[in-house]
Order: sequence, then C-alpha cells, then structure tokens
Amino acid sequence: MAIPVTADVSIMVSLVEAQCAAEGLQLALKGTLAKYPGCIHWPCGKRGSERGTLEITWWAKTRRLWFSIQAGRTGVWVEKTLERLKKALIKRLAASSVA
Repeated sequence: MAIPVTADVSIMVSLVEAQCAAEGLQLALKGTLAKYPGCIHWPCGKRGSERGTLEITWWAKTRRLWFSIQAGRTGVWVEKTLERLKKALIKRLAASSVA
C-alpha cells in the first residue's frame, strides 16, 4: 500500500489496530517477521465461526504496509474486509499529513 510522503507514520500501529477493531477483527498476536527485521506483523481473524486469516505487516524502516492471505486461510470476508481496511487506512493517513 502506498504511504503518502507527508503521512504521519508514527500513528501507523495504533491506526491499524483501531481499524481492525472497527472491522470486528481479532488480532491473534502482534509480532515480527525474521525476513523483515523490526516490522510489526498482525495475523487477523474474524469473530465467531467465520474462517480465514488476513495478515497485515508494517515495516517502518521502509514505510511499507502490506496485506497478505496465505493459501488455505481464505474466507468469504477476507477480500471485502481487506479493501475496506485499505481505503480507511489511506483516508486516515492522508488526514494525518504533516507539513
């Protein structure tokens, strides 16, 4: 996901977590990935009995945020939720722009 150059990325972690909560996603754990040192990685599951996992990774070092869906972890809700999250995050980051 493209991060606006003027966006205040210091709010990224709280922004991602707040948007996930607004979507009713459960953040199973918050960790990092060895392949991307210093990144923050969230595997998100939907409430209830819905299947699927959406993974979100923020790597501040490169100002990069991405979403991934592993094979075998898809669910009906994943694609639609991913698009809503993406739009909401872009909008909130644009609003956070610093001069």
